Amino acid sequence: MKKLILFWILLVITSISIKTNAQQIENLRIKTFEDKLNLIYDIVHEKSGQLFDIEVLCSNDGGTSFTIPLNSVSGDYGNNIEGGKDKIIVWDVLKDRKNMKGEDYVFKIVATPGKLENQTDNVEAFHFELVDCYKKDKKIICALKITNNGKKRELKMINRLARIYDFKGKKVEAYSSKLGRVQGNARYATPTLTFQPNQTDIALFSFDITDGFSNRIKMLEFGVEVLEITYGLDLKTGNIQFKDISFDNPQELAKTELISRTMSLNIGPEITRIVDIQPPHISFSKPQLMKDKTTKVNTEEVIIHGKVTDKNGVFELTVNGMYANLKENGDFETDIYLVEGNNNVFVRAVDAFNNSIEETYSIVYQPINKENQRQTSNNVSKDPSMLNKKTAKEGKYYALLIGVNEYPDPEIMNLDQPVTDAGKLYNTLTTNYTFEKENVTLLKSPTREEIISELDRLNRIITEDDNLLVFYAGHGYWDRKDEIGYWLPSDAKKANTANWMRNSTTRDYLRTVKTKHTLLIADACFSGGIFKTRKAFANAPKSIQELYEVPSRKAMTSGTLKEVPDRSVFLLYLTKRLAENTQPYISAEELFSSFKIAVLNNSSNTPQYGEIKDTGDEGGDFIFTRRVDN
Repeated sequence: MKKLILFWILLVITSISIKTNAQQIENLRIKTFEDKLNLIYDIVHEKSGQLFDIEVLCSNDGGTSFTIPLNSVSGDYGNNIEGGKDKIIVWDVLKDRKNMKGEDYVFKIVATPGKLENQTDNVEAFHFELVDCYKKDKKIICALKITNNGKKRELKMINRLARIYDFKGKKVEAYSSKLGRVQGNARYATPTLTFQPNQTDIALFSFDITDGFSNRIKMLEFGVEVLEITYGLDLKTGNIQFKDISFDNPQELAKTELISRTMSLNIGPEITRIVDIQPPHISFSKPQLMKDKTTKVNTEEVIIHGKVTDKNGVFELTVNGMYANLKENGDFETDIYLVEGNNNVFVRAVDAFNNSIEETYSIVYQPINKENQRQTSNNVSKDPSMLNKKTAKEGKYYALLIGVNEYPDPEIMNLDQPVTDAGKLYNTLTTNYTFEKENVTLLKSPTREEIISELDRLNRIITEDDNLLVFYAGHGYWDRKDEIGYWLPSDAKKANTANWMRNSTTRDYLRTVKTKHTLLIADACFSGGIFKTRKAFANAPKSIQELYEVPSRKAMTSGTLKEVPDRSVFLLYLTKRLAENTQPYISAEELFSSFKIAVLNNSSNTPQYGEIKDTGDEGGDFIFTRRVDN
């Protein structure tokens, strides 16, 4: 078996046909956000799984010497940074300098290749490692190393559930595959292999692509089924994902750097005193819109042209959750793919003082020479940004909001804000979204027993069509020695962990509650240890409808393994974004990505988003649905 595995790995590696000289840094964008400086960049043409050590340098003599120290930096900086798009470094300028004015500033980002770490994922004790992914002869070939860390079971991998997505949201399904020695040469093929305990084997999937397909994909996903014969047939399903994958295989792992153009900056203490409450202004120039912000087109792909302006500068622009590059004069263009019928296009602009505006446009795609042209033009159910109303009404939205301020144990410091923060979230959810008050529970400084009692109650009443949001704000603790994370309810004592609540206990309850979607929001110290994966994007590549249909167990936290402050910047921007949102439906991942940069610029923590370990996530997402009367 080991020889077979080695053979497949060598076959994959030696069959790569496209090589580039080396990875590189490109698309460096330098922007101010209040009194912070943001350096946004891409690392591209790297080998899949390559990690980098990132260094940033600054010059005030036009690039002759880079001697200005950057000590107060955070984000994608330091060791073991993944390659990919839209990496961000935040420099808290005024902690290192009195100001940045009137000189010729130049920045240099240096990336030194570090270790190679293939992306991995897990479903039901099966471990999946992406060992290779490359383009050859109008095909993309992906190889997975699969290890069964459990009992004897059958693994089934379905071709039509093996999919790649590009950065425009276009999807390609696998047509042929091989799981061990089992071939699957049709779209609906379901290669199945019996795995013994500790057995390892290789799976290969082939995707047919067209000329000009990108050398980078946004996501690769597989739907899997695990079958075990016990007293009957035990069938478990799951979804594995690998994100932001490069097809390049550089011949050399060389240090690479990018130097910015010379620029004049204006950052000083007075910036914090500027009062700007006016959002940017957005306008479309192409396609031409009618007065009601609608238009009709007859092509599947549309290039949108427009302009966004603001007196203090535009920080970012997204179209349907995807970042759009802005020119210095505010002009922008971006292309989107449409489905037949109505397509809502959401454009969101944020200025340098975090004022935002959202505009909604409607583009109706009517293909030429289609017999059903008239019917499809009125078919709003195919709108990729809208959730099927019937589906949405089938399930209720429940929420458990926990805020812990008071700790009777004198050795644990009381907090001021968690109960207030939980109350603000309660008001936002029940006022603006489809969370009915009778389905939202707010626990103020509860004990461990009270938290578990409420989770037990929810488990009894929630159905598989319902959605559950769990929020926790209070003390947390990460045991570095045993790698165990805890929440601290009000009856926790420093002397022992009897009333502490382990992350694993929380995961067990979230796995037990049989919801359609579960979202955990944790604003506590050391909350990052709960994740299965941490890579997130500005927008999932699938439509809102598809995200809602597939079960999910996601988490959103205010930090990783650092302490978080009592006054939560994370909660401030979370509730602000929920309140400002004008979209009828917004996924949790898009919500998170829309305020992540604001949190990075205003705190020392890096917020995280991803799937919760071992809870049955199948690749969907929690969808926030606005009330129609708001």
